[in-house]
Amino acid sequence: MLEVYHAEPLANTMKVLLTLEEKELPFTSRYVNLHSFEQHEPWFLAINPAGQVPVLVHDGAVVVESTVINEYLDEVFPDVPLMPRDPVARARTRAMTKFVDDVVMPSVSMIAWHHRVRKVVQAADPAEIEQRIARIPLAAQRAKWRTIAGKSFTEDEISVSRERIGEAAARFEAALTAAPWLAGDYSLADINAYAHVGAVLGWFPDIFATDLTPRTLDWAARMGDRPAVQRVRAMPNHTTQGFAEKVAIDRQ
Repeated sequence: MLEVYHAEPLANTMKVLLTLEEKELPFTSRYVNLHSFEQHEPWFLAINPAGQVPVLVHDGAVVVESTVINEYLDEVFPDVPLMPRDPVARARTRAMTKFVDDVVMPSVSMIAWHHRVRKVVQAADPAEIEQRIARIPLAAQRAKWRTIAGKSFTEDEISVSRERIGEAAARFEAALTAAPWLAGDYSLADINAYAHVGAVLGWFPDIFATDLTPRTLDWAARMGDRPAVQRVRAMPNHTTQGFAEKVAIDRQ
């Protein structure tokens, strides 16, 4: 039995849901409302003491960290492989996945938190927010929430994140010059990248544009046409419906 504790079908949650759908694996969905801080409730911390989603529970075994979960699923359910067998190709896939995890995800996340999460937090009662923040297990996450509850990230920090997204666009475009997918054949690298940038390309028209990144835009369109992607995107989005449009408006 597969159970997935997850938030909206975006980012790290989308990574795992996409892998499950690409492999056509039946699973039980356990929704965790991040904006209500359910990830820090005792019942969830008993599952993952780090207080983060997604979490996979397979026949009672708990697996955490989205990239690790995806490789676990690919190893345990090999019928629809999403990692190449060739060692060089596997290394290339892992390198692209690591780049997305280390560079792309934090950069997109910072901008998303600045434009969306900040408004939710700052509209709430400060004392209540501080009580909730104090319960967060990870120090880095507590610091992030306190930043958002205060003046948010600086313009310099946002600018650095945008520069890193520009680096990602260049790397994606170069990779797609050599092959139709980011690491050669379709793989977990594509799933990871799409989960973090697929819904936000429109936030950065000066970075992702037909004259600058035509291959990346074509890749994103092909990803969007995949049945697995369509099934995941059709899942309920309880707290971030209209998020992309709102960010675009806020940036004008």
